[in-house]
Amino acid sequence: MKLTIHQPEYFPWLGFVDKARRADTLVLLDHVQFDRSSLQHRAKIAGPNGLVWLTIPFVHKFPQRIDEVAFSDDRWRVRQWKTLQTCYGRAPGWTAAAGALEGFFGATYPRLVDASVASVEIILRAFGVAPRILRSSALGIPGDKADLVLAICRALGATTYLSGRSGATYLDLPAFAAAGIAVDVQAFTPPDYPRARPLPDDARGLSALDAWCQLGDGARALLEPKP
Repeated sequence: MKLTIHQPEYFPWLGFVDKARRADTLVLLDHVQFDRSSLQHRAKIAGPNGLVWLTIPFVHKFPQRIDEVAFSDDRWRVRQWKTLQTCYGRAPGWTAAAGALEGFFGATYPRLVDASVASVEIILRAFGVAPRILRSSALGIPGDKADLVLAICRALGATTYLSGRSGATYLDLPAFAAAGIAVDVQAFTPPDYPRARPLPDDARGLSALDAWCQLGDGARALLEPKP
């Protein structure tokens, strides 16, 4: 069983989707400390005049965990739905994506993490990616950093751990080998896809929303291995 672990991101980028596609189980690491500089509450999209951030307003009392952070107000759902309509309403894939996205922004969520996790789930469905998804907060597994990663792998019976490139630098590889767990490091280059306007040079980490709204149902084929 190949397992990967990632903090929940709000409408994550294509590299996140590819990582989930390669795994049997995705653990969303939501019981660690919230980082306001991360993508746990915001997503980058492309608008008519450049890049735009979709940011969920929050109230964070340090050192709260990701799964403890509350919204500061609930108006973000209406604002962001209108922003997406402005940015992608004329994109070729908008009609295919709009119904699911309208449902997302029409729902209510108890905490910020619930919105982030729901955004992950809707993006993975759009790309036809369906690993088993678990939240670390529901697992009750103790540990920190590399020890926590190994503990989750062992508790869930993983035979392979799929790591990102940066995360692989702090893993205790001998400990994984001793546990009989292979380590696979993701190598990912964002694929090109047709767009009406070229992306700005600083589009690194662009949300997978962009590809979905450009390609519609064709997004499912974007990350599939080419023959």
